[in-house]
Amino acid sequence: MGTEGTVAIVQTRLRYDPRTQDHCERRIKEGKTRREVIRCLKRYAAREFFHLVRPSPL
Repeated sequence: MGTEGTVAIVQTRLRYDPRTQDHCERRIKEGKTRREVIRCLKRYAAREFFHLVRPSPL
């Protein structure tokens, strides 16, 4: 998955997913910038995606 894919996932989650919206608000209250929060969400989305597509051990 390229950078554009993770950006699209994060933007969609921020717009429609209440859990992601709550997470974003909580991190901003902790003093993180919106940019830092989005960076962390992109990492999390990439990890989720990797676990879905990696080959299973035989």
